[in-house]
Amino acid sequence: METLDMITSDIFRYKGMNFLIKDKLRPKDIDALQDFEIRPSDVFIITFPKSGTVWMQQILSQVMEESHPGWAKDVTNRAQIPYLEGRTADDPFRERKDPRVIRTHLFPELLPRGVKDKQIKVLYVLRNPKDALVSLYHFAHSWVLMDSPRSFEEFFKQFMEGKHFVGSWFSHVKQYVAAREQLDIHFVRYEDMLKDLRGEVVKMCAFLGKELTDGAIDHVVEASTFNNMKKNPKANYKDLVETSLYASATMSVRTGVAGDWKNHLTVAQNEYFDQVFREEMSHFPLIGDME
Repeated sequence: METLDMITSDIFRYKGMNFLIKDKLRPKDIDALQDFEIRPSDVFIITFPKSGTVWMQQILSQVMEESHPGWAKDVTNRAQIPYLEGRTADDPFRERKDPRVIRTHLFPELLPRGVKDKQIKVLYVLRNPKDALVSLYHFAHSWVLMDSPRSFEEFFKQFMEGKHFVGSWFSHVKQYVAAREQLDIHFVRYEDMLKDLRGEVVKMCAFLGKELTDGAIDHVVEASTFNNMKKNPKANYKDLVETSLYASATMSVRTGVAGDWKNHLTVAQNEYFDQVFREEMSHFPLIGDME
C-alpha cells in the first residue's frame, strides 16, 4: 500500500505541494500529469486557491465564445475548463475541441512538460493573500473534500505555515514570478480586475491574440460581473451543490470584493502577516504592494 506524507488529517504532501486525501489523486497520478498531452493552442489558468479561478473561468469562457462561436456549447464552465488535478468532479482528459482551456493550482515544476516546451499561453491570477486566506477559510466549510476548520485562529496558523490545501501562498507566487522567463505567462491582479475589468479583459485578449470588437468585449465584461455570475448556473457551480460536493454554490462566487480580510484578522494577526509578507516578498516588485 502506498505510504503518503500526511501533514494534517485531510492533506498529504508530495514534491512540495499539498493534496487532499479525500480526492482520488495520488503520487503516481501527479507524476503522470507531466506527460499530459499539450496542444499548441491550449491556454492554462493558474492560480493559488481562491484567488479568482472561477472568475477567470467565466471571463475566458466568454472570450473564447466570442472569438470561436459555439466553443462553450451547453455545458458549465467547470466542465468546459476542467481542473487538471481533479478526479472527483472533473474530467480533464475528456475530448474537447481546440482551443482548450485548462485550470490548475500546480506549482511550476509539477506542470505538464509541454506547457514550457510548447510555450503555451498561461494566465496567472494574483490576489491579496489576506483575502485569499479568508476566502479559503469559508470555502473549507463548504467543500466536502476538505475538513472544516475548527477555528479561524487554527486556519490562520495553517495558512501561514503552508499546511493547508496546495501549500504556501508565498512559495506559489514566488515560483511563478521566478518562472516568468521560462513560461509564456501573463499576470493578472484580482484587485485590478475589480477596478477596471474591461481594461484587464483588453490586456488578456491582446496576450491571447484574440481580436474582439468593442461590443464583444462589452458582452464579456457584462457576463462576468459577480451579480450575473451568481445567477448563471454555468458559472456558479450549482451542479456541485446538487451532487453534494459543495454545501453552497455561494462558496464558489462568494463576495467578489477586496479587503474582506479586515472583517476577520485581528490586529495581531494582521501585523504578523505584514511582517511575514515583507520578509518573503520584498524582492518581488510585481506583488510587493499587495499588503
